[in-house]
Amino acid sequence: MAADFEKMIGKYRKASGDLDGFGPWSTLLKGTRDRFMWLSDARSAAHAAPGHKVAIGYTEGLGFNAFAGTNADGDIIGICLNVPISLALLFNRTLMFKAVTPWLDEFDDSHVDPEPLTADDLRFAMSRLPPHPTGKFGVIRTKLSIFMTHIALDFVFFHELGHVWNGHTSLIRERDGIGAFPEIDGDRKLAVSAIDRQTLEMDADCFAGRIMATYPFPEKEWLPPNPGWEKEFGEGSTYLIIRIVAIYLAMRCFDEVASLENMENRSHPPVAVRQYFFMGAFFAALNKDTGRDLFELHRMVLPVIQLGEEAFALLTGKPVDAAGVKLAYSAEGIEYGLGLLKNWGKLRPRLDPLKRGGTLAPVAEF
Repeated sequence: MAADFEKMIGKYRKASGDLDGFGPWSTLLKGTRDRFMWLSDARSAAHAAPGHKVAIGYTEGLGFNAFAGTNADGDIIGICLNVPISLALLFNRTLMFKAVTPWLDEFDDSHVDPEPLTADDLRFAMSRLPPHPTGKFGVIRTKLSIFMTHIALDFVFFHELGHVWNGHTSLIRERDGIGAFPEIDGDRKLAVSAIDRQTLEMDADCFAGRIMATYPFPEKEWLPPNPGWEKEFGEGSTYLIIRIVAIYLAMRCFDEVASLENMENRSHPPVAVRQYFFMGAFFAALNKDTGRDLFELHRMVLPVIQLGEEAFALLTGKPVDAAGVKLAYSAEGIEYGLGLLKNWGKLRPRLDPLKRGGTLAPVAEF
């Protein structure tokens, strides 16, 4: 499959990354690539025609992005080499702040928090080489940093897999001959409108949320429970909240202005709206698959936002900024979200013939 990826990647004006050239990072790169191949093959075996595979690998370049594509050779997912390295450094730095996970109680009085960085330094760590924070992790924070990195990377992968499985890349291929979804606004113009692109991005986020709610990721017995969370939300809530925080914080590092201006020229919904949709899909799937009370699950949104925003403020040295949260839950934000759902009703029938066993959301009635 690696050979297939290298063969296909050139058609998208990108190059395959050399996973042997990154020292200790090579283990992370190879391990996650192999895991994504396994997850993809397992889904293909369960839902698609026999032998269906997605070529998966890492690409050269330094953008905090990924892409999914479909052409005559088949389906492909490429993740920029900067992404896993930046995420690993992000969570390593985050957990060096004593206030982020105080219940872990691993730092003594000599501990010094890291110096703040800009959001660009966090997102483009591979090229900017930000200084490593001083001090040492304990065993728990080390494991937690690795765990959160893998959760955030899984989201990147499943989002791209959603573009393939839900027929998004096939739709683009119908329009322009080579279907690809680059996860960066500055890339080439796509053969769909801005509102259609935003709707498909919402669907890919929800695809990832639905799968990640109950996909195989073993419980972490080494993770000490947060007493407050466990008391308020029940047993196992620490593990659940930490998983969602990893994705929330990775998205938060895009650090965009919370605004609905110029949406006619934007490829993605505002980050805060994406976080809102992801959590909604995650909780809905958990409710459906496990029977957990949906209202109680939605109450977990508050600690997720609180920890995610406080961590980002510490990382960047900025005050806690609630603008994104206010936008997502404002009348304007809700109206925008409903607009995407209404557009989904128009767009979905064009995807039905193209999907490969995907999990297309139903059309809502208004």
